[in-house]
Amino acid sequence: MQYRLTFFNSCDHRPGILFIFAGMKAEKNPIPIYLAPLQEYTDAVYRNAHFRLFGGVDKYFAPYLVLQNDGSVKKSTWRDILPENNPDVLPIPQILAGTTDEFVSLANKIKELGYQEMNWNLGCPYPMVTRRGRGAGLLPHPDKIREILENAFAIPEITVSVKLRAGLESKDELLPVLQVLNDFPVTEIILHPRIAKDLYKGEADRNLFTEAKEICQRPLIYNGDILTADDARDYASREDVSTLMIGRGILQNPFLASEINGTSTATEKEKVQLLRDFHSEIYSAYAEKLSGFSHQQMRMIKFWSYFSESFPEPRKAFKKVKKATSEAKYDEAVSQAFRQFEL
Repeated sequence: MQYRLTFFNSCDHRPGILFIFAGMKAEKNPIPIYLAPLQEYTDAVYRNAHFRLFGGVDKYFAPYLVLQNDGSVKKSTWRDILPENNPDVLPIPQILAGTTDEFVSLANKIKELGYQEMNWNLGCPYPMVTRRGRGAGLLPHPDKIREILENAFAIPEITVSVKLRAGLESKDELLPVLQVLNDFPVTEIILHPRIAKDLYKGEADRNLFTEAKEICQRPLIYNGDILTADDARDYASREDVSTLMIGRGILQNPFLASEINGTSTATEKEKVQLLRDFHSEIYSAYAEKLSGFSHQQMRMIKFWSYFSESFPEPRKAFKKVKKATSEAKYDEAVSQAFRQFEL
């Protein structure tokens, strides 16, 4: 069987909709940076605010779409990728599919919105996903991955990248999967070199990534434990890594992508104001989207669990915000947190 992969421009000029994909810049960053998709963290609210205020990210990946029992997609995750809800930057949609039918159904839904690229999640490590044969649950079954991909490239007008872990329970599972992926024109492969059962414990195995580069015949992108600009630059230079995907590092430090490539020119005072503006935009957006302070507070607690790391005393900032039981107490907790920069 022959496989055909069609490449398209990153803009769709249909009347009434302006498609702007992350990565379309007059000047490319020395190290292209992708924002990893994290469920309930890197939604459209976060992505668009980050793009406007901080930049430095070449591609934003949306948290995965998955089919429910009735064949539909959860409304909240579907709304997250609607072009009208992503006015500043369109993300790369990600799918969680364990069968050919799931893959084809989700790919067609995404294509109908005008997207020309999507990512297949073979890395989600959580048992509720892997037990259903999705995410990293597919890694012990390279033949099934092959079967799905044989049908995937019968879908015209959409390109496919893959994000994966080193294995479900063993790193020995990686080689057979990479050999399968070599046989298909996937645009790129994003590897987080941890096995799924480790979740985020320990350290990502960068030596394993180096070994994978020798085997992989597609562009291989590194993901895992990039928390500082120095580490990112040193690792990319030392190991000749062309592109980095970063998740938690950017959530903890929204400036990280621009710091890696030296494009951030803000003074310390301006950085504090950008952090204020970032929080205000996200808080206001959730106030409009969600009903009631308790619902809004739940989402903001998730946001602050990482955002607080930008503050001089992260634990103190997060604790006060987390304990707020009303809008007034929340506002006071936020004010106290930002006063840390004045000390």
